Amino acid sequence: MNQASGTMSRNFPATAWTIIRGAQGSKADVRRAALERLIQVYWRPVYWQLRRDWNSPHWEAADLTQEYFAALLSEAPLQQVSPERGSFRAYVKATLRNFVLNARRREKAMVRGGAESVIPLAELEAIEDQPSGTEDSPERAFDRELMRSIVRRVLEDLRSDCERRNKPLQYELFHAFYSGEQAGRRPSYARLQQQFGLGPHEVKNLLADMRVRFRKRILDHLRDGISGEEELVNEIREVFGS
Repeated sequence: MNQASGTMSRNFPATAWTIIRGAQGSKADVRRAALERLIQVYWRPVYWQLRRDWNSPHWEAADLTQEYFAALLSEAPLQQVSPERGSFRAYVKATLRNFVLNARRREKAMVRGGAESVIPLAELEAIEDQPSGTEDSPERAFDRELMRSIVRRVLEDLRSDCERRNKPLQYELFHAFYSGEQAGRRPSYARLQQQFGLGPHEVKNLLADMRVRFRKRILDHLRDGISGEEELVNEIREVFGS
């Protein structure tokens, strides 16, 4: 092992496995608090997996998504989660199929919709009209939706962070730059200077700072459910296709 990789291993932060292990055997409210962040990132990929690959209408996908994560918050499934079994992303993929098959077997014997509301109902209602079509494979579609979910969450975190630091303009600048870049219309620094009333060095420095913060938060989210640095590298390649 070279010095750089050794340093990364020693400095590898506490991951979601630490959180999950702390939740194992704990009370329901402790488990929920521990897993809330992961649920916020993963519920959209699960919802779209149900819509696209199981041909579920919105109401069924919404109910099954609630039921899946409500079940995860119970103690029994948590005991099966461990870093030796791979990333949390892999765990969700593996267990979702069995969950849906079992849920559909029970469908005739129960009325769906009674599960605990783990995901805000307003967010589930808002996602109904979003386009669901994709030419990706089921595996890649899940990863692509996970990527979007992570980026969405990171942008929300960055906005909150900038507001706490009394620098909302820095977030607005980065969001304008990032949104334009993703749409294939990357704005020039000159245009951003004019739009936000900033000097050339201010635009350059503020964007450079936000890029560092953005990258760090992306990596932090991907570390959730990862047991080591090598696995993190593989996770980045699989989720972001790079």
